[in-house]
Amino acid sequence: MNTLPPDPDPVPPTPPTASQRVIAAFERITEANRPELWTTLRAVEDVLVDAKAVDERVKAGEDLPLAGTVLATGDLIDVAKQPSGRRVPETSATVVTRLTSAGAVVLGKTGTGTIASAWDRTKVGGGGAAVAVALGIVDLALGTGGAVPAALNAVAAVKPTRGLLPMTGVHASDGVSVYAAGLVAARRALALATGPDGVDPATRTWPADVRLGTGEHPRIAFPVDLPLGEAASIAFRSVLARLRAAGAVLEPVTCSAHGPEGYDALVVPTVPDHPGITEALADPSGVGHRLASCTAFANLLDVAAVTVPVLPGDRRPFGVTFLTRAFEDQIGLDLATVCTDEPMTPYPEPGEDVVVFGAHLRGQPLNAVLTGLGARFTGPVRTIEGYRMVLLGTEPPQPGVLPGGASLDGERWRLSPAAFERFAATLEEPFVLDRVELDDGTAPLAIRCFTAEGPGLDRYESWRGYVRFASTAGPRDPG
Repeated sequence: MNTLPPDPDPVPPTPPTASQRVIAAFERITEANRPELWTTLRAVEDVLVDAKAVDERVKAGEDLPLAGTVLATGDLIDVAKQPSGRRVPETSATVVTRLTSAGAVVLGKTGTGTIASAWDRTKVGGGGAAVAVALGIVDLALGTGGAVPAALNAVAAVKPTRGLLPMTGVHASDGVSVYAAGLVAARRALALATGPDGVDPATRTWPADVRLGTGEHPRIAFPVDLPLGEAASIAFRSVLARLRAAGAVLEPVTCSAHGPEGYDALVVPTVPDHPGITEALADPSGVGHRLASCTAFANLLDVAAVTVPVLPGDRRPFGVTFLTRAFEDQIGLDLATVCTDEPMTPYPEPGEDVVVFGAHLRGQPLNAVLTGLGARFTGPVRTIEGYRMVLLGTEPPQPGVLPGGASLDGERWRLSPAAFERFAATLEEPFVLDRVELDDGTAPLAIRCFTAEGPGLDRYESWRGYVRFASTAGPRDPG
């Protein structure tokens, strides 16, 4: 029988060049007709000059992770040659320079006055940075307005631990927030902007023992004493239900002002309701205080904050904010993906990856050793065809991974430097930490053996496969 060959896989669309993205941004500005967003909007000719320079760098072979990205900044963040209050700075803020060096192009500077929401012009929207992101004018924005503008426009905002972003060229005491349509884009920009610049004396570095993960059942506190409107209350309950279904252990607290102390995180509704723009114009101070009532206390604490909409694609202005202890930014980012359904992506704090194949796997007896050290599960892995397992007489039972001719399934975990040292100290003979080759081309450290004796497990490609066999077949020859 004659059969037609299968259709080829669709070719992914070519991402826009920086110049094409800038042209699309100015077209979107015209369509949106929101001139009140901008305190300074650069001339299209000037922005295109920057964009064409990015395109030339890409053609020359440079790796620019933000090429094709359009950026806006808040009015209190310096951009070279652009008005900043009564000044016209010669240089950009460090955070801006780092993003433009990675290929982003600055479109303009946004205001912080009473601005209407991106989705309902009869409602208040907070600062222009979040509105510009929500309208699709820019891909990223840097602002000083914190969580509230993100919630009012259903975008993501990440405000890292104080001191991780240098404040050189930033004229605000509350820190910088990164606004984006989703967490992946915000986290990428945050990673590029993080780190001391040698100028700001208040910058901080990661502690050697920072926790990167919480295990499969994080303890999350949530407030029960906030005066929420009906819509905000319904939205917040839906988030709690999603977290509970994902395995979180939720604990009510009557005072959120203590932050996440004693818990893996504190989750709060970002705003209590959504005031109209008319009310906000008539009483800007009163409305501002009301909108900040759920999260303002966090400005007094040493915490990291991640704000996301209630559901993927949800335009309701009742997002939630995850607060974690200082430097535990990764934990907040990972928990927030429960709401966004985005992949968990790493914030590049220092650490070491370790691959495990046996009793340290999730759900296995020794996994608590990893989670107790604050290790973060980063995903399943598979080795090249070069290994085999034997059953060791340890308690609990564990496999010894030796050179061989098969591929093995395992898991990759990331530990902080201090946690890695403590974990290595828990390994007893015949176990060692040595590199294995994975099918993705990387060669991380893994728990394996140089020599070990025991029944071969050659019929199994994973320790879990053997455990399933042993649980159903009982004590029999595993080979």
